[in-house]
Amino acid sequence: MNNFSRSLNTAQRKSDNREPKQSGAVKRADLMTFLDVVNDKSIPPAPIVGNGVLLDKTILQIVGEAKSKKTFLALNMTLAMASGKSFAGFSVEKPSRVLHLSAEGGYFPTRERIQTMAKDISEEALSNIYFSKYVNMSIDVDDDYRELQSWIEEAKPDVLILDPLIRFHSQDENSSTAMNVVFRRFRELIANYNLSIIIVHHTGKNTSLGGRGSSLIRGEYDSCITIKNLADNSKLSFDMRHVASPPPRGIKFNTESFWFEESASDDKVVEYLTDNGSISKSELVKQWVRSDTQCSSHAYRLIDRAIDKGNVREGDDGKLHLSNEE
Repeated sequence: MNNFSRSLNTAQRKSDNREPKQSGAVKRADLMTFLDVVNDKSIPPAPIVGNGVLLDKTILQIVGEAKSKKTFLALNMTLAMASGKSFAGFSVEKPSRVLHLSAEGGYFPTRERIQTMAKDISEEALSNIYFSKYVNMSIDVDDDYRELQSWIEEAKPDVLILDPLIRFHSQDENSSTAMNVVFRRFRELIANYNLSIIIVHHTGKNTSLGGRGSSLIRGEYDSCITIKNLADNSKLSFDMRHVASPPPRGIKFNTESFWFEESASDDKVVEYLTDNGSISKSELVKQWVRSDTQCSSHAYRLIDRAIDKGNVREGDDGKLHLSNEE
């Protein structure tokens, strides 16, 4: 018995009052007529995370640049889903069982993060989360795929988290044909084991295009959160396929608890520079006035406040820059 199996058995003995989820052979979809659809009165499953962030049997991608804290966000979401508690503006609808597989950063740094985040989480909730100390698998390799399936059959998760995508396949991310192999297997797992999947993914060189690689990767998600650093805060942008996408919003990272929290206020100057790049103070004011976004006097106050807070600096080129830029 491997370490993963032993930890599963220990956790299941501690707390497992739920009926086990059924798994087994590959299932084929039942054919229906449109008449069946019209007459169908079944109640859809409750969302796992509200506002279309994570629905039942869907794929959510968390996308961000290096050091954007996307792994912290994924760990926060794991603990919140297991405990059924909302955080940082994310509405968690019910407790869920989670299999969280992290293949980046090493076990001990990840352990430190988890121990810090989990200080106020109940043992019952922690027993709903399954984790492997070391992960080295490619979902497109048959033996690895079978091993992942065996883990899912033991853990019986409602949500599978893979962080990051690049560590869980051996295909060319720029090839739609190659990545189709990977996402076909993700969809098979969803269909066969009645779960949802969260995938942590890096942005490409052109961050405006979202996650790096083939457009198929972007086309396969049901919902996407893009996280971007904004000095002391982070900006979240959303793309939802099944509901209207909510507007972007700011969150703040608590460096003591390692949890994201709702941001009291968003810095409009930081937000502009993040989305559009450096610009002179006078030109930014002109743009805001022309677009009726801000009046001139208030625009200058916003800029001066952002500089006073240390979020923005004036460079030798006469332009405004984010303070965390070199």
